[in-house]
Amino acid sequence: MTIRPRDLTDLYLSPVAIELDRRLDELSPLPVEELERRVALSTDREAYGPTARAELFMQSLSHLMPLHGWELDYEPRGVRVRHGDHSLVLGVPDCVREYVGR
Repeated sequence: MTIRPRDLTDLYLSPVAIELDRRLDELSPLPVEELERRVALSTDREAYGPTARAELFMQSLSHLMPLHGWELDYEPRGVRVRHGDHSLVLGVPDCVREYVGR
């Protein structure tokens, strides 16, 4: 069954998901040390522990990006993009899993 957009925020899913996927693709060839450096530079903080690294990674990933009401969460499968009852998960590169899991 096709689910139709309920509001303007629902219509922004595609551009938000495409931009997030593009940013994740840019990160895929990076070594973990470079990813850690980029996260620290974009958030101006260093993370200690998996929960803090996941949080800072998400801040870095969405830095200066208009989310148009969509919310992001990190979970073991990847980046969950959600709004109300709608959600999808974008897979993350291995370097991100390794960075968060340190």
